[in-house]
Amino acid sequence: MHKLTILFRTPPDISAFEDAWSHNFVPFAEAMPGILRVEVSHIEGSPTGPAEFYKTHEFYFADRAAMDAALRSDSGTRAGYTLRQFAHGLYTLLFADVMEDVVRPGGTPPELKKLA
Repeated sequence: MHKLTILFRTPPDISAFEDAWSHNFVPFAEAMPGILRVEVSHIEGSPTGPAEFYKTHEFYFADRAAMDAALRSDSGTRAGYTLRQFAHGLYTLLFADVMEDVVRPGGTPPELKKLA
């Protein structure tokens, strides 16, 4: 499994950001083909105080090819254009091969497995 993570820095105008994110970006981004799961997290802070980031938006795909196809799709290209318009300088994109810890019963150490 692969995911696209968008890290959003705290915008100067949160209300305007939220309006553009929810009404302009999300409809295109979440219409990309091949999405298996979407997660949105609002950052509350860090161990040392306020965080640099405000929000994460993550899109999970079966594999890298599915993610690449989604980004090249009409919805993906429109989402990318919209992202650059409303959040210029406020985001970082990351691509990741997803792994997870599978905790075994009885205190056996977890085993890192690739999500399929």
